Amino acid sequence: MTTIAVTPRGFRQVPGRHQDLLAEAGLAVRYPTVERPLTAGELRDLLAGCDGVILGVDDAPADVLRGSTLRVIVRFGIGVDNVDLDAAREQGIRVSRTLGATTTSVAELAIALILAAARGVAEMDRTVRSGSWRRLTGLELAGRTLGLVGTGRIGQEVAHRARAFGMDVIGHDPVATAGEIPLVPFDELLACADIISIHAPLTAATRHMFDAAAFAAMRPSSILVNTARGGIVDEHALAGALANGPLHAAALDCFEDEPLVNSPLIGLPNIVLTPHSGASTADAVERAGVVAVEELLRGLAGEPMLFDVLR
Repeated sequence: MTTIAVTPRGFRQVPGRHQDLLAEAGLAVRYPTVERPLTAGELRDLLAGCDGVILGVDDAPADVLRGSTLRVIVRFGIGVDNVDLDAAREQGIRVSRTLGATTTSVAELAIALILAAARGVAEMDRTVRSGSWRRLTGLELAGRTLGLVGTGRIGQEVAHRARAFGMDVIGHDPVATAGEIPLVPFDELLACADIISIHAPLTAATRHMFDAAAFAAMRPSSILVNTARGGIVDEHALAGALANGPLHAAALDCFEDEPLVNSPLIGLPNIVLTPHSGASTADAVERAGVVAVEELLRGLAGEPMLFDVLR
């Protein structure tokens, strides 16, 4: 019998058509027993003897892929930076993803985090629970400029929603062509944006693009939101910019090391921290799950996959 593994927690926790499709496929299915991203060793053990995997945010490095029996990897999401693509190519492992299935969910979380950071929602919640009635002076979105780093599908959806709040929108994206979002150089975006929202992949070029120098160039009382990949932001530099300026606040859904522990960000009052939950809505999980199962079955059958990364 063909054996596969499924690591995304949302896939197994949210009922829906995706689970029905998987059950109907007649595959032997393995799930992790821990409620966190797997270590390389844990993933290697889970994948032993597997033909395919629907992979969440767990890292799949070369030493896990080389020598494995995998034929297909389907990334439950958009980014494939957690998969060693060179090793997958060497091993003849086909790689796909659930492109577009989580766009709305991530865009809505980005807007939620922008609002929460601008108004200090999380901090005021903590003060009320502690018995205080202290109010924070927040920022309105109307009339302010949103800078998008990455203007792909998710960035465009965020722009659409931001304009409904009366915001001006600019973007920086080296691989995009001119469209509805005016594109500017990175240094201009830093200087002009009141709020910056990141929607770029993690690459050698984007790793730590938000470092101490970038934060120093941002506007006073600005806000940073990241629902993309953790390594794009230098978290120690961000902690300094939140504690000493110029940033008013920040909100992060992703981090360099997950889960987040022993981080200077945890003790800061002016940051909102969420557990890489951009795709965690019932709607997005079912959409992505259906695409993931369908892509996995195509790949295992040797058929063309819609979102093949290595073709």
